[in-house]
Amino acid sequence: MKWTNRQYVDLMTYNHPERPMFSELFGPIVGLAEEWRAQGATEDQIAMRGFAFDYVPYYQLGDLDSVHRPKEVVLEDNERYYVAIDHYGRRVRMDKGTSTIPLPENYPVETMDDWLKIKHMFEYDACRLSAEEIEKAKKLQSEGTLIKSEILGGFDILRELMGEENCCIAFYEDPELIFDILNTISETNVRVLSEIISSGLVIDQLSVHEDMAGKTAPLIGPATVSEYIIPYYLKSWELVKDAGTKLFCQDSDGNMNPLIDTFIEGGINIFYPCEPAGGMDIVALRKKYGQKIAFRGGIDKHVLRRTKEEIDAELAYKMQPCMMDGGIVFGLDHRIPNGTPLENYIHYVDRAREILGMPDFRTSEMTWGRMAF
Repeated sequence: MKWTNRQYVDLMTYNHPERPMFSELFGPIVGLAEEWRAQGATEDQIAMRGFAFDYVPYYQLGDLDSVHRPKEVVLEDNERYYVAIDHYGRRVRMDKGTSTIPLPENYPVETMDDWLKIKHMFEYDACRLSAEEIEKAKKLQSEGTLIKSEILGGFDILRELMGEENCCIAFYEDPELIFDILNTISETNVRVLSEIISSGLVIDQLSVHEDMAGKTAPLIGPATVSEYIIPYYLKSWELVKDAGTKLFCQDSDGNMNPLIDTFIEGGINIFYPCEPAGGMDIVALRKKYGQKIAFRGGIDKHVLRRTKEEIDAELAYKMQPCMMDGGIVFGLDHRIPNGTPLENYIHYVDRAREILGMPDFRTSEMTWGRMAF
């Protein structure tokens, strides 16, 4: 079912939604399509359309990433892997059989001098937003499309430029560099978002991508987040919130439990994908935080490779009555893993739709929109 921006905002702010959403946030991992074809899946099922998931169409307004970047230079591209020099000057490699994202083998920033060489790519430029884009966004919003702007992650961009180890050390040994990077990006965010607000448009959601935690814990603690990341978030969030924006959504895999209170102080009110393997339990979090925060995901993807009884138990727990008042897009906590039998996935979809009172997907309109935004 296609939802409107208003329906989605009402859902995520607990404003008396008809029911929660049920969606597939990310889709299948590399290799699953071949497995499912061998098991008789239709192409519509492989493309997710065949399961008639809920979704809301969205439009990204404003370019808050780096601009005027050097073109990527491909060094090698064959059936097995892809190697290139990317737009940050990093040598990256992607093994096509197991990955969807090229991983860096080196990083461009170790010192302030290194940062100053690429700083211009993160500064304000008029190319980041056009009047035509704003007018398009206004029209789409009036037709029900969710309008979002996405700031660079306060940790994520440091990791992309410096690597995880160097960036974590720099918080302690080179804070001047960290502050200069984040302040530069923040100034750009504020100028672009201010232009959007001045046009009379209120974005529906501010988004940020971090991916800053592993299975057991985040890579930095609450004190570091409070000192560096929260001030960076608030400069953008308070601006759009004062203009009327209601949603601030953070994407971060792994165990984010130690940082939830801190990020709430920074304005975050939607967390996803809430991975159970990382200790993220959306039911426990709902009981602890009530309607302060909302979630997307939270259903253990690994259960789909087990028995149907275990799938039923997972859904009965995650979709219990206390989760039905809003603030949730039910879905798997990341990509559908290899080894997931098509029969089990269909059982999962059937049982979830039954719990939510949704019609059989086989007789519903084929729809899907990726909900990882």
